[in-house]
Amino acid sequence: MGQTALPLRVFLALLVAAIPPAVALLVALAILPPGAPSSDIVLAGGAVILFSVGWIASVAVIFVRLLRTEVTTLLDLAERGEPMSAGDPGAGERDAAQRRLATALEERNRQVAELAAQASLAPIGDEPRRVAEHVVRASRSVTRDPTWSLAVLESALPGLLPRGVYDGEELEGSPSEVTDLHNWAAVSAAELADQRAARVEGPWGAFVVVAVAADDQLRAVLLAPWEGRPQPTPAEVALLAVVGEHASVSIEHALLYAQVRAQADELDRMAEVQRDFLRAVSHDLQTPLTSIRAVANELRAQPGLDQQGAADLELIEQQAERLRRMVAQLLVVSRLEAGVIEPRQELVNARGVVERTWDAIRAPDRRLELAVDGPPMLLVADPDRLEQVVWAVLDNAVKYSPAGTPVSVRISLDGQRAAISVTDEGAGMDSATAHRAFDQFFRSEAARRLAPDGSGIGLYAARGLMQAMGGSATLESTLGQGTTVRLELPAEPIEEARTAEPSPSV
Repeated sequence: MGQTALPLRVFLALLVAAIPPAVALLVALAILPPGAPSSDIVLAGGAVILFSVGWIASVAVIFVRLLRTEVTTLLDLAERGEPMSAGDPGAGERDAAQRRLATALEERNRQVAELAAQASLAPIGDEPRRVAEHVVRASRSVTRDPTWSLAVLESALPGLLPRGVYDGEELEGSPSEVTDLHNWAAVSAAELADQRAARVEGPWGAFVVVAVAADDQLRAVLLAPWEGRPQPTPAEVALLAVVGEHASVSIEHALLYAQVRAQADELDRMAEVQRDFLRAVSHDLQTPLTSIRAVANELRAQPGLDQQGAADLELIEQQAERLRRMVAQLLVVSRLEAGVIEPRQELVNARGVVERTWDAIRAPDRRLELAVDGPPMLLVADPDRLEQVVWAVLDNAVKYSPAGTPVSVRISLDGQRAAISVTDEGAGMDSATAHRAFDQFFRSEAARRLAPDGSGIGLYAARGLMQAMGGSATLESTLGQGTTVRLELPAEPIEEARTAEPSPSV
């Protein structure tokens, strides 16, 4: 049936199936004489019916087989193209076209795979000029055309990506100079709008240009001579547009990476200057503060000193001690950042540390409520470092709570770790402020209002020291209801010691 339309073949099949049974019925009616007995009529009708059923079944089987062959042929066409027949005069031409199409598809698949591979190899962590060289090599590899070059007309970082022409070679000096040809190509690429890639002709001949622009601060173009070559197909133009996108993204990422790296280097330099300053200032302040405390103590011991003078000297000594501790915190911060803190590991009585530190704070308008829960214990810590931590936490509790309110300290043992919880009845903090409470130099507006002389390094240094000793420092606070700072450290219970009862208020 060849290429006869399917509806016509169905119509012919119905005619073939219907005509012979109709003819058989007419023949049977013509053979039977008028007035034939009913038995003869029934016999003739049965014969006609049997013949019709058999004939229609045979035609149906043949027609189904023909359709199955056609469906198989259609599937074969969908997979490989139209099947060739030896007697078809156009078979050779169609076969050659199919081979050209298959070759083109294979080349396009190779180009896509090569572009994906080149995209993964883009050295965006390297200097932007190296990335520009990689872009040219990738374009040549994808298109198998060694004439591609990249002209950078404008760059956000001319020191890292200089203006010039990059030809894919490793540059030791500056790239080639931009000529009128490259300026013309860049203008032509800017006029492409959303197309990004096209063949253009001008005073220098025919070129294919591909726009490369990451942002307003980068203007570049990929170009290759196209004189004497056929017009790029839509598929080739689409591929070149993708190549341009790859070039844009790679260069943009390299520029951003270079900017971030330069900013990070500058921040590291400023942080190092800050650490040097803190170390120098802290060291220079230690000696005069020690002298002030010593002189104030000697003057207080002199006979004949009146009560007001003694009170003034005591205040001087107290403030010098507070300032000395703040300087010690600065030293701790600088050593923590330098990574040179090596705390000792000794057994320490937590209750004794808390009581000595509270006495050093000298807060006559406050009351310390100290309680020890569970069996007696000894902390595994550096005594001096632990005292610095406890002083910072207790000092905050005094500064940020109203006069006359108590400061509660509870020491408890949980397995192999002990906790020192310090609770005040101060203003408390909201969740955002509590989340940043351990940040270096952070002070909220409420903290500045309640204690203008704070430094913002107490809790930062306390957490760093706790971590250095194998412990932790956490904080819980509710706005308007006070704050609890929890210090945890390794501990060992003392079974033979006398059971400790909660201490009275101090």
